[in-house]
Amino acid sequence: MKTTEVKITSLRMEHITKRFPGVLASDDISITVGQGEVLALVGENGAGKTTLMNILMGLYQPDEGKIFINDEEVKFHSPNDAFAAGLGMVHQQYMLVPNLTVLENIALGYKKAWKLFRLNLQMVRERIVEISQRYGLVVDPDAYIWQLSIGEQQRVELVKTLCLGARFLILDEPTSALTPQEIDELIELLRKMTKELSIIFISHKLQEVTNLSNKVTILRQGAVVFNGTTKEHTPSDIAALMTGHEVEMPRNEESACQGKDALVIKELEVRSDRGFLALNKLNLTVRCGEIVGLAGVSGNGQRELAEAINGLRKVEKGTISFFGKDITNNSSFQVIKSGMGYIPEERNTEGIVPPFMMKENFILKDCSSPAFNKGPFLDSKAIDAYATELRQKFDIRSPNINVATGSLSGGNIQKVILAREIKRNPRFLIAVYPIRGLDLGAAQFIHQQLLAKRKEGIGILLISEELDEIMSLSDRIAVIFKGQIQQVLPRQEANRRKLGILMAGVRNE
Repeated sequence: MKTTEVKITSLRMEHITKRFPGVLASDDISITVGQGEVLALVGENGAGKTTLMNILMGLYQPDEGKIFINDEEVKFHSPNDAFAAGLGMVHQQYMLVPNLTVLENIALGYKKAWKLFRLNLQMVRERIVEISQRYGLVVDPDAYIWQLSIGEQQRVELVKTLCLGARFLILDEPTSALTPQEIDELIELLRKMTKELSIIFISHKLQEVTNLSNKVTILRQGAVVFNGTTKEHTPSDIAALMTGHEVEMPRNEESACQGKDALVIKELEVRSDRGFLALNKLNLTVRCGEIVGLAGVSGNGQRELAEAINGLRKVEKGTISFFGKDITNNSSFQVIKSGMGYIPEERNTEGIVPPFMMKENFILKDCSSPAFNKGPFLDSKAIDAYATELRQKFDIRSPNINVATGSLSGGNIQKVILAREIKRNPRFLIAVYPIRGLDLGAAQFIHQQLLAKRKEGIGILLISEELDEIMSLSDRIAVIFKGQIQQVLPRQEANRRKLGILMAGVRNE
């Protein structure tokens, strides 16, 4: 394979077909990207977008079809081949080693820093600083990946790809963990970058698709259902083509809640994995039958708050009261038993056990329940019936209930977690970034479920960086900055500008 650095003036994938057991993931797909173009690749979760890009990057081999760069056929047997050809991909599931630092992760693939079996880490550090300053992507080279929030890890992935010299970018949900201001900056950055390279942009945020892309390809169930220019279509048009029907996101239009206090947090102090106070005298109250949205830039204590409430992180000072009972520093088992439901930030490592079958993940919190046991043994028939019911009710698209949960698309994994938590009839629900990386159809369904639980009188703490989601669902909106609540606003008083200012740490204009 040629490794000379030349401009990629065109990229074509022709008649790509890929089969997995029980699934036709890519069905005779053809796409073309020209020099300086941005092709948006959109579709529902499980439509085959990520599979197609994994084929392009050499992670999968196509069963049929060809790939051409600059009209010359290429065959990528591994990601190294794709990197050598100038392709770089920021994956939705991060390709980072948790126990290494940012510097070490980037050094792993930075071949220019390796000479005579010795690694020049200073060269890598200088490259990171250069890329970070050039594109405004701030990362700490010495931080361990496991210490970083999801949003911070995503920035590391983008910096890593740029450091390795990509001349054709593939971005899989690059804005899913960014604030509105960061999204605007990234879109502007990508526009400038098209002077030097082409981009395939995978996103469920259709306003971004119309703002950035020249062309759009829409996939449904592994096949292309539309190929054309973006400017001729509105986000609503694209959503309808994706799903096969009109999509209207639900809104919370109920009157203000007057329920009793469900969760009361006072003067809470919690440390981050890196030892500093992630929560600093935080105060917050959520009542029964209301949704309180917690808005903030990633890394301002949201993760630590959710983990502290759920018994996964030690509380240094302060109290967490749940229906009048002090649950501060209770174990996660005790918190679950008290009636807490939890949709965690990281669905693949915190929400499920990926190798476990879907039906097994459904009963993770209830495997000792008499409903699923016959004496000392699990009751397979009861579990199968329960799993089949949830799969149908929550529209989880999978070959069967015995499939490994980790093999499902992101949206379907999220539905598995949501189904498990809601079916348990919790007294309270904490939902952390519940629609991150999900298509409009899946997001619509999850929002409907959250509003239905609110109507039943369940209190919900909704943690999200999606301001549209926060403003659509919340009764009240609390803005967090550096571990403190800046202000709590009724839904009617909130707007994007006011929330953005508070998220930046400015209490008053």
